[in-house]
Amino acid sequence: MNCLLIGGAGFIGTRTALRLQTHGHSVRILDVLDPQIHGTDVAASEMLGSVSGRIPVSVGDVRDPGAVRQALDSAELVYYFAAGTGTGQSMYQVRKYADINVLGAAVLGEELAQRRSQIRRVVISSSRAVYGEGAYLCAAHGRIFPRSRDTHALELGRFTPTCPHCGGALTETPSLESDPVQPSSIYGITKYAQEQIILNLCEALGISAVALRYQNVYGPGQSLKNPYTGILSIFSQQLLQGKPINVFEDGRPTRDFVYIDDIVEFNCRAGEKDLTGSHICNVGTGERQTLLDVVNVLAKAYNHKADFRISGQFRLGDIRHAAADTTRLVRLLGSHSFISFDDGIAQFAGWVRRQAIERESNTRYAKSLEEMASTGLLRGGRGLPDDRIKG
Repeated sequence: MNCLLIGGAGFIGTRTALRLQTHGHSVRILDVLDPQIHGTDVAASEMLGSVSGRIPVSVGDVRDPGAVRQALDSAELVYYFAAGTGTGQSMYQVRKYADINVLGAAVLGEELAQRRSQIRRVVISSSRAVYGEGAYLCAAHGRIFPRSRDTHALELGRFTPTCPHCGGALTETPSLESDPVQPSSIYGITKYAQEQIILNLCEALGISAVALRYQNVYGPGQSLKNPYTGILSIFSQQLLQGKPINVFEDGRPTRDFVYIDDIVEFNCRAGEKDLTGSHICNVGTGERQTLLDVVNVLAKAYNHKADFRISGQFRLGDIRHAAADTTRLVRLLGSHSFISFDDGIAQFAGWVRRQAIERESNTRYAKSLEEMASTGLLRGGRGLPDDRIKG
């Protein structure tokens, strides 16, 4: 098929483009080449370099109908990766995130309406952020979906939600696609709007569509320059530069980390499998890693001592736990053996060691924290001891 990857010059898009090309498809990319992702020297971007000379890349904004219209010429399979990313940043750059994520989807939707006989499938990269705090189990009330965590409780160091009905303890459980959508960040809100705009229009137009709600994607080639996303990149650079790591909350928030090759595999299946109608699938391993797990596994991979401080700080808009239930994914797109976190980190760390670590990276990260603190979105530290803990 003729494939167009909108926002396809990033971490996930470039690797998906290369895989699609090996499958015999004709592939093109439209991307704005955001400096926050590619750096100010776009020519030095490893992501862009990986496809340079192999896959045509047009520079254009997804909010520009002319750029999208021209890029869609002859496209049959469309991947939509374009998005402003960064949970924390979205909470104070609200207009930027709404503009990119929602308006961009609307522009694509209007163009799809003119090409209902041309476009065979649209695959949308969505996010686990749409679930907000996600699903928990209460011994008395069963499956529970708590709203955003109470700020006062967070300031006191009470980080885990309690049952809204009885106040009892909750146990985290993987999110299902049928769970309520209640995002706790502007990023999550705009990603849900983006997903639903495209799915709704595709369904109305008779175009097959698949939305993939990614968990935390990582692996070789991810941006080491963007301080607003990628905790593995941030922790790696701090470890390699001998800087102490500030671990938020009590060190026990969890995330479902899914390796880039696994994401690419399901991206390709979502575009190539014979499907009709619209579908939504979680993409993750179903397994959780705490922040402390991440620090210790990275330290082992780099053969460094883990120097970290559990600060009790927290970001408004962050969630406590996240993991995917992949039952629907496997039923729709087939079974798959996911790479383990330890093996994925070993490959990621090997790649990071071969990169030039910029001293400015920690400065950029510190600046991002200052931005959040200045807007009142980074808080806490009173509920936990202030001693540094060495691993």
